[in-house]
Amino acid sequence: MKLNKVSHKHKFITTLSAVILCILSLSTILIQQSFNDPLLTLTLNIIISYLSIYAAYHIYRSWHEPIAQLQAFVHAKQHGQSNVSLEFQDASNPLAQLSRQIEQAFQHNARSAHTTFSHIPTVLDSLFQHWPQPVALFDKNNRLTFFNHPMHQHLSVPLLRDMTLAECGFNITNIHCQHLEFKKDWQLNCYQLGESEHTLIIANFIGAQLQDAKRASQADIIRVLSHELNNSLTPMASMADTLLSFEALPEQQTKQALSRIKSRSESLLSFINAYGSLSRLPTPAPRHFDMHKLIMANANEQGVIIRYGGEKSCYADPLLFEQLIINLLKNAREASNEQTLVMLQSQCSGKSHVIEFIDNGPGFANLENALNPLYTTKANGHGLGLALCNDIVQLHGGKITLYNVEAGACIKITIPLSRDN
Repeated sequence: MKLNKVSHKHKFITTLSAVILCILSLSTILIQQSFNDPLLTLTLNIIISYLSIYAAYHIYRSWHEPIAQLQAFVHAKQHGQSNVSLEFQDASNPLAQLSRQIEQAFQHNARSAHTTFSHIPTVLDSLFQHWPQPVALFDKNNRLTFFNHPMHQHLSVPLLRDMTLAECGFNITNIHCQHLEFKKDWQLNCYQLGESEHTLIIANFIGAQLQDAKRASQADIIRVLSHELNNSLTPMASMADTLLSFEALPEQQTKQALSRIKSRSESLLSFINAYGSLSRLPTPAPRHFDMHKLIMANANEQGVIIRYGGEKSCYADPLLFEQLIINLLKNAREASNEQTLVMLQSQCSGKSHVIEFIDNGPGFANLENALNPLYTTKANGHGLGLALCNDIVQLHGGKITLYNVEAGACIKITIPLSRDN
């Protein structure tokens, strides 16, 4: 662009110079032929040269200066300067008319931008401009209207106002926001700002919190495993020590000790298998299957009475869902002091499949911690059944909610329907 501009300028100056030379040449020839006086010819040529150069200079200024002024005006407006305006002495000049049209266009765009952002207080702009976390704001058309320096610094894509969400690299589904450069150690929060329909995205660095949570989780694992191992191995060691104190092993006491050792070993193995299943869940492969048939088959095996109502088909991973059903039925059976009865209601609501289990037990003793791994109020429980169910539901993109109702405990499962529904 710059080379073209310079060559055009030089071409114009060269043309003016050629015209002046032609005028001087012709005037010299005509004066020489008319007066045949060298001194007079020289004097007149100097006067004609001065007048020609003066005229050429004014012609150049009338062409070049308005264009240079117009270029400087557009450049200043592009960089956000609002106190710049254009003034031409000759209002009839076509460039003056063009400059007025350009100025009106910039004023219109400025008013449109102000109207678009009018629902967001100015204090919000000032606050997030100095916010340490990366922040970006998109309007109702998903166009970028604001971003602060940390956001500009973190993204490899150069950010410009009016870029779309996709051009900035963001992907928003429902209220979940994703970006390839905000994965590890980062959490993206997405907010809808009321009636303005603006979308605010804030990135939070959670690396330190993740490390703290990891250390706390490892400490919990060690504590729980130590507790379970001590509870099982200490009695077994005591019984083995008692048997070794006899010179000849008594048959009855030996059988009792071995029976208790076997029982303790099976209980410990059961706990380890259940605990390990939390970290071995595969990626779901959802498909349509007969949930009614699956539930009834498992209910018969566990001796649970099911009263089933509503939708019989389900879109989920049948293998994982069977594990979920087994744990829910087992949990209901262990909570009930009489014949276990489960009221199951299955229905499709909007874009979700809602499944409710209501048993005839006493309900949850502590709703806040019931889904936490290793938490249990049962004497022989491990606190892993509902935690496993929660993980399975979350792997399907759903949510599990616990209630206490008059009849007993209610477990509500909400998972998304298949895309073709």
